[in-house]
Amino acid sequence: MSAPRIYVVDDSPDVGEMMEVFLSGAGYSTRVFTEPLKALDALQAADPKPELLVTDFRMAGLNGLELIQRCKAIHPELRVISASAYLPDEILAGCPCKPDRILPKPYSSTALIETVRSLLSC
Repeated sequence: MSAPRIYVVDDSPDVGEMMEVFLSGAGYSTRVFTEPLKALDALQAADPKPELLVTDFRMAGLNGLELIQRCKAIHPELRVISASAYLPDEILAGCPCKPDRILPKPYSSTALIETVRSLLSC
């Protein structure tokens, strides 16, 4: 059985690298993107598709909720974690495609792994 595949999208390369270290260390297959549109293109082409997307909210070009909506249009079963320091309730309330979990920044490696495990065990 192969490791669950996770796409990480964060416009900060340092955050992406940190998440890759934590997730790879926990046994997940991780692919990191700093540009949301490149992640979207990769998702479209991927076979097999990833099981989980972990995305930031504030990013240039496409925010995290827009990315979630477009990813879910391609892969409706994709589970999603929004890992962000800024995700206002009023923006989230008006969004048709919400993340499955929200992981507020800053978070610990333990919180990240526990959130991923809980979502992938559903």
